This record gives sequence, C-alpha cells and structure tokens, in this order.
Amino acid sequence: AAVKASEASQARRTAEAEVRRQAAAVQAAVDAETRCLAACAEAQETQAEECRLAAATQTAVRAEARLVASAQAAVKASEVRRQTAVAQAATEAERRRLVAAAQVALE
Repeated sequence: AAVKASEASQARRTAEAEVRRQAAAVQAAVDAETRCLAACAEAQETQAEECRLAAATQTAVRAEARLVASAQAAVKASEVRRQTAVAQAATEAERRRLVAAAQVALE
C-alpha cells in the first residue's frame, strides 16, 4: 500500500509539474501574442505617421509649385513692363525727332 501511495504521490507530482509546464507554455504564448499585437499597433501607428508625413510633403510640393508659377508669372509681367517702357521710350524719342524735324522744316 505504501508503494502504491508513493507511486500515486509521484504520479500526482508529475501531473502537477506537467500542468505547471503547460501553464507556463500557455503564458509564454499569451505573452508572445501580446508582444505581437503591440508591435502590430506600433507598426500601424508608424505607417499612419508616414502617411501623414507623405501628405504634408505633397501639400508642400504643391505649394512650392504654386510659388514657382507665381514667380514665373511675376518675371513675365516684369519683362512685359520692361518691354513696354522700352517701346514707350523709343516712341517718345521718335516723336521728339519728328517734332524737331517738323520745326526745322517750318523755319
């Protein structure tokens, strides 16, 4: 009977150890799953931040393109004003020459 009790006690201890081992394995799996979910959430947040940065960059690029277009338009307008001033000066010089020639002819 003592041998059977000892065997039963040993079997109980073995079973308890196996239960503890399985519980530890389950806990390790739960911990791994928790780490995986945390990493996934962090990756999603990183991806969302990258998307926000890409959108901000795209907005900045569009704004820069508008500025470049405005600067080009200003340069063209400035050139038109310059050419207009040159033409007006030439016209004024030609008018003065004609007036002087007319005065000489009238004298």
